[in-house]
Amino acid sequence: METVMSLMGILAVLLVGVVSPGPSFLLVARTAVGVSRTAGVASALGMAIGAMVLALLALLGLHALLIKLPLVYLGLKVVGGLYLLYLGWQIWRGARAPLAVDATSAAGTADRTGQWLRHFLLGAGTMLGNPKAIVQYGVIFAALLPASPSLALSLTLPPAVLLLEGGWYLLVALALSAAGPRQRYLRAKTTLDRLSGAVLALLGVRLLLSDK
Repeated sequence: METVMSLMGILAVLLVGVVSPGPSFLLVARTAVGVSRTAGVASALGMAIGAMVLALLALLGLHALLIKLPLVYLGLKVVGGLYLLYLGWQIWRGARAPLAVDATSAAGTADRTGQWLRHFLLGAGTMLGNPKAIVQYGVIFAALLPASPSLALSLTLPPAVLLLEGGWYLLVALALSAAGPRQRYLRAKTTLDRLSGAVLALLGVRLLLSDK
């Protein structure tokens, strides 16, 4: 019973953060709408794998490590902030570039393996390169995990996080890669891309200037 209650409590708190707009949501949404359904799904799966890795690290005592090694967190914060600034700049710079979407890409039925892998790695890197997500997992697990987690909980939690994050971002990718949202995006591409780029850049600046 304690295992089930702990699992449900952690997943409920994580769900609030997952559905809140942030770098992960922006990346999956923009990829699904602006590239292809397959690329959006690849990004979503990358996010899910990255989240599962964070869950595993949190189980291994990530929060305690960050408390003992503040320079590690400082390094993560700087790298993560610069990464968000880089993503924001790349999106802003390419906002005016025309985006050719053919019927095959729009349906998501054909996408080269290299493109799929690139979007998958970008999704995983965005999740793993976000210090706020790292600290969030460490704090939530430290606060809600039992002092001595059962083997069942330790084995169940990482795949449960995978399903939670993967389910949400797959839903985002599939919903926003439909024909209607795609056409609306193409019509407003420059404005939406610049807005997305600005949001990512502001998140990067906020992360770099934050004191915790």
